[in-house]
Amino acid sequence: MTNTAIKRQRPATLVWFAYAVISVLLAVLTSWALYSKADYGYPFWYQQLAIGEHIQQYGPQNRFKSGLELLPPEQHWQAFEQIRDAVHDHGQGLDTILYQPPGSSPRKLLHAAEVQHLQDVADLINRGRVLFWVLLALWLPAAYATCLLGRPSVRHRLLVSVIATGAVLAWLGIAGPTEVFYQFHLWLFPADHQWFFYWQDSLMSTLMKAPMLFGGIAVVIAAGALALLPAFYFLGLYTATTLQRYKKHS
Repeated sequence: MTNTAIKRQRPATLVWFAYAVISVLLAVLTSWALYSKADYGYPFWYQQLAIGEHIQQYGPQNRFKSGLELLPPEQHWQAFEQIRDAVHDHGQGLDTILYQPPGSSPRKLLHAAEVQHLQDVADLINRGRVLFWVLLALWLPAAYATCLLGRPSVRHRLLVSVIATGAVLAWLGIAGPTEVFYQFHLWLFPADHQWFFYWQDSLMSTLMKAPMLFGGIAVVIAAGALALLPAFYFLGLYTATTLQRYKKHS
């Protein structure tokens, strides 16, 4: 390959990589949004992760609130659904979510620190929505630029993909999924806000068997993103190619 050809490959590779990253992020955000509509499969994970038994063990140990373990599974599912609804509605209603143990009056499910953390989650979801629309606005221009410059060689695309994917997998393998999960919390949430809760201190954390539930949710979102990625990637390139042909013949 000549020096001129090599120089052409560099911007083509950078633009293609930017387009690929945009496609990946759009697939992830879309998968996340779709799975949220199914309450993140909580009833399924409730069974698979033995969350009911977990609540029976740690509910009585809670230092702030009691009685969660006295509720049937359906009311645990309902409590999770209420939290999901609230964080996807800008945090509205977080401090009014109630549960009622048998023979007792209704009481608030969440204490102040939990409400604050879930409001941070709601704010993060709002930022995710904005990011989706920004990426969607960049998607076709990036695809058009990729077609205009010409896609880099298969060798270059494969090399860049392996390096990027390998770096992520190496981080996961060396640090471990739990540490990566915690690191994202440090990056994404205010430093002076509590985000780690012991099961004995939080019905929210007990209800979700955190972080185990989030691992299962992440696997489903990742699988959904892998299924959606070809649609975003090839549809963008097809549309950009069609626009280029139309422009040439107009």
